[in-house]
Formats: sequence, structure tokens, C-alpha cells
Amino acid sequence: MANFHVPTPISYLISIILLLSACGKEKGPDPCIGIAYDIQYTSLPAVGGITNGNITVLSPIGDSLTYQLNNGLTQVSPVFNGVAAGNYIVRVINQKGCSDTVQVTIPAYGAKYAAVKELIMGYCGPCHLNAGNSGNKNFDSDASIISSWDRIKARAVDGNPSFMPQNGQLTTIDKQKIMDWVNAGHRQTD
Repeated sequence: MANFHVPTPISYLISIILLLSACGKEKGPDPCIGIAYDIQYTSLPAVGGITNGNITVLSPIGDSLTYQLNNGLTQVSPVFNGVAAGNYIVRVINQKGCSDTVQVTIPAYGAKYAAVKELIMGYCGPCHLNAGNSGNKNFDSDASIISSWDRIKARAVDGNPSFMPQNGQLTTIDKQKIMDWVNAGHRQTD
């Protein structure tokens, strides 16, 4: 026969009081209230179908912060190397465990497109970069470069109606980089 403990009215009442007092116990203010970081970062694309992209947190940085990519391990370095093309969540975590996140997209660049984009970044500013819009062309985005492939070829390779950049023609090697990309299909993944 099992032994049952039947609480006395006083022990039952004490149990209820202890239970209720534990529920209302103050734990103090939430240390994470108001924690929001303005996360600034740079990123590099994954080029040539391999895992060689990069994400670097520029701000906030500090000895008491750690960084996490998606749900991976936390690290003290704000630099993530060897990142594949795709979408990522970068989390910045302080010493109290409070965190904030930012979404980062690493584009997939083909090697030919990467070479052309590097040429554009080196030769086309300030006229066509950083809000420059000379000739109604701004090359700040991948989409604007890709949609202007024919104009890039006409001006930088063919010199039609005149050669760009204005400070002199591209070298034969640089012109060939543009032609290789154009002939491959002038896509971001070429």
C-alpha cells in the first residue's frame, strides 16, 4: 500500500505563499533593454564559384565584443573570411550577452565580371561612381554595370563616340578583360 502525504491546512497554505512570492520576485532590469548597435561593415563577393567572400565589421568593435555569423561559433575577430555567396546574419554580442544583428548578402561574381568591376572601380570615379552620374550613367551597383555592358564596351573598348576614361584609353589587356566578359554573356556570374 502506498503512503500518501496529505498536507495539513497550514503546510498547504505556506506552500502556496512561497510559490506566489517566488513568482513576483523582482529579477532587476533587463540589461539588454536599449542595446542597439549601428553595425557598419564591408563585404567582398565570392568570385569564381569558390568560398572566398569576406565580411568585416567596422563598427562596433572592441575588446568586450564578440561576433557571430549566422548561428556559428562566436569569435573575437570582426572579420569573417572564406564566405560563400549567400545571405548571412552577422551578430555583435556584448559581455552581458546582449546582441544586435545585420543582414549581409555576399554576391556571386564570375571571374570575368570581377575583373571588369575592378576596372570600373579604378577608372570611372568620380564621374560614374559615388553618386556621380555623368552621361546619365552611375556604376555604384552591380545592376547598373550589367545593364550598361554595351555602353561600357562602346566607350572603353571601341571609342564610340570617344574613348573613356577621359584621361586616356585603357590598355590592351584591360580592353580584353571587358571583351572577355561581354563575349561570355556579360552577366554577374560570368
